[in-house]
Amino acid sequence: MKPKAELPLSSQIPSIASICFSSIVSGLFVLSVTIVLQWFIYDDWMHKNGPLRLVGSALSAALTFGFVYQWRLGQRKKRVENLRRFERIKWMNDRIRNSLQAIEFIVYAKNPHVTDPVKDAVDEIETVLQEVLVEDHAQVRTHESSGRSASGEFLSE
Repeated sequence: MKPKAELPLSSQIPSIASICFSSIVSGLFVLSVTIVLQWFIYDDWMHKNGPLRLVGSALSAALTFGFVYQWRLGQRKKRVENLRRFERIKWMNDRIRNSLQAIEFIVYAKNPHVTDPVKDAVDEIETVLQEVLVEDHAQVRTHESSGRSASGEFLSE
């Protein structure tokens, strides 16, 4: 079985337009459900023909819109923060590796017999950096799958 290719974190960030769209759809869904339930209860069960009570339905739809919008914006903000953190870790990782390579080559140029311990130390540092990056990324995936969205994104707001 082939492993699933993971999307980059930046593509997993919902846009403001998709957040608005899902909030509007949620609000309209609540509005339609409440109106249908009112019609069903008052007209069908109680046999009371009269106007529908739209104020409560509109209020519940507006509250649903606001709740979904704020919730999705909060998720987006967490994703942006985490992606920025990943980018910072990646940048630090790159700079440290470049510096370590320079040290390794300088040592090799001056004293080729001392290169092995330096190369071992450089390899160990690179291994630790890679482990930190993988662990951090795995933690974000674990939080997302458990319902606590902690992934990030790096898009301008």
